[in-house]
Amino acid sequence: MSDLICPLCGDSWEAYGITYARGEGDLTLEEIKRFLNGDGCPSCGFGTICPKCQGGRIEKNGCSTCFGGGYVFAKRCPTASDTRFHQWFIGYSNSPNYPLRFLATVEILHQEKPEESCEGIVCVAKVKCPDCHGEGEACSECGGDGNFHAEKQPDYFDQAVGSLLDNTDAEPIGVLTRFTRGIATPSVRQPISVQAERDVCSAQET
Repeated sequence: MSDLICPLCGDSWEAYGITYARGEGDLTLEEIKRFLNGDGCPSCGFGTICPKCQGGRIEKNGCSTCFGGGYVFAKRCPTASDTRFHQWFIGYSNSPNYPLRFLATVEILHQEKPEESCEGIVCVAKVKCPDCHGEGEACSECGGDGNFHAEKQPDYFDQAVGSLLDNTDAEPIGVLTRFTRGIATPSVRQPISVQAERDVCSAQET
């Protein structure tokens, strides 16, 4: 069984968890639905994020905190019993190489899917690096806006369709109709999220 190819950015994804055992791979059920609709994949934010800089807006700048990307993934849990975690933080309490660090303020580049924990919903966001502040040469692909630009992407359509037909037992006409409809309507693409969880995070942003 070969990988499936994103029609927008060309990233590859294990087919088994998408077309056969749905939800057992890297994509959630909601993400799988969007992938099979031709909306793209998480790597390109379903047609909203630049695949090269991943929304960081810059070329690699050598910063050790963000590994040159200009951004880090910050989290916070508004309902945590330890109130320190009500604010954004990065790192881990048991990691000497990437220690826990609380951030007084953040500049959010992109809201990510919330996570669940025993303490409640954990908000996740891609934020500008607190050390290099996302400064550097503008990304050559998106021009520094961090957005997805379809006109600058190679044509992955034939490769994506071929990989999908090779990895499904469904009726080809139905598969193609569903897949191509999403590719043809980029204006409806939005970053994937769960409304209730998104509302919790957005209502209490720092």
